Amino acid sequence: MFICTNFLWKEGELMKTRIFISLLIAALLILTGWEAQAQSFVKKVNCTKGQTIAHALQGLDFISITIQVKGTCSENVEIVRDDVTLKADPLGGTVIGPDPNVPTIIVRGFRTVIDGLTVSGGANGIVVRGSATIRNCTVQNAGTNGMVFFHGGNGTVDHCTVQSNGGHGVVIEGGSATVINSAISSNPNTGINVSLAGSARIGITDQTQYAGNTISNNQGSGILISNSAGAFIGGNTVSGNGTNPSSLYGNFGVLISSASAILVGNNSITGNNGSGVLAERSAVRIGNPSFGLPITNVITGNGTTPVPNAANGGIFGTQGSSLQIQSATINGNTGNGVFLTLRSNARLYDSTVNNNSGNGILLVQGAALSLQNPVATVTGNGQFGLQCGGGEASYDGNPSGISGNTVGDVSATCTGF
Repeated sequence: MFICTNFLWKEGELMKTRIFISLLIAALLILTGWEAQAQSFVKKVNCTKGQTIAHALQGLDFISITIQVKGTCSENVEIVRDDVTLKADPLGGTVIGPDPNVPTIIVRGFRTVIDGLTVSGGANGIVVRGSATIRNCTVQNAGTNGMVFFHGGNGTVDHCTVQSNGGHGVVIEGGSATVINSAISSNPNTGINVSLAGSARIGITDQTQYAGNTISNNQGSGILISNSAGAFIGGNTVSGNGTNPSSLYGNFGVLISSASAILVGNNSITGNNGSGVLAERSAVRIGNPSFGLPITNVITGNGTTPVPNAANGGIFGTQGSSLQIQSATINGNTGNGVFLTLRSNARLYDSTVNNNSGNGILLVQGAALSLQNPVATVTGNGQFGLQCGGGEASYDGNPSGISGNTVGDVSATCTGF
């Protein structure tokens, strides 16, 4: 120990001391199996030889580290430090959580990267309480949810496959995440579930470009936004969801419940068992040019397993929801193209509503529709182009685009405001 009575170091002595300490640390790391690489240190973990990720995470908390995983690791991993990269060996790396009561991987630190791993088992596959980028990963067969961004956790899911987990695919609960370029399928609940004031970009990068996901064949709704959450949704294929008609999470392509959402554009919402889009107690915009991106959304072929008196068809708004529908193609759905009820309202313009098996547009129980310019084309539907019923349902605006529907164009029960 050196004591300098005037607390001053000569510049040259200070520099020599720093160099000596750096060289000493580097030598110790190399002797213990660490490799210096791009201002990070790399530790190779070979689970086939009994090595563990947990052991590799110990010590040296002040250094950015990369842990390269080879083989199958049977462990539940907790990352509590910052600046950790957990990546698969070129020959592959798998983490299986043996304890079903805790996540396979939980991230509490910040600036974490999980790259190329296959993750399964555990209560949830990957839980993020800090921040993480999860890319090129497969998360499957977790006990409950595939990925969870929880209580302020945030990050990005990019080029991942999230499938066949015990609950939801991706959950964003009170956190925020961007989900892009990924496939989320065959989960018993929803594909993506955003709730409790969580926020999400689904198919839209942080640089505001489309990088869509495929969200398919989930037993509940493909996307659920609920409980004061919000989302930007764009560039996605949302198809074949709602395979369990008894699911607590609906059987819709996109379900917005007591929340808000903007379906910016380039979404293909097709072949879902219930309605393509259902909004209840929510504010929803379908088509938004303010992002500077293509804004057409295609909502077609939904209602594949119609239930009498249920929410089938293209777009369904209920319980005081407010919708703005622009540049949408709503066609070939089993049921009504647009169905508004229980004092919901919508503005509709520059859209096509055609060849739906029910009405092009149905308004009941105090619903209201405003037909704006450029006019929507409503044609070739199996019943009326625009039908009103149930008392106090009405419309205003320009109905000139409503023509050529099977039973009639505007029913006599429709009145202006």
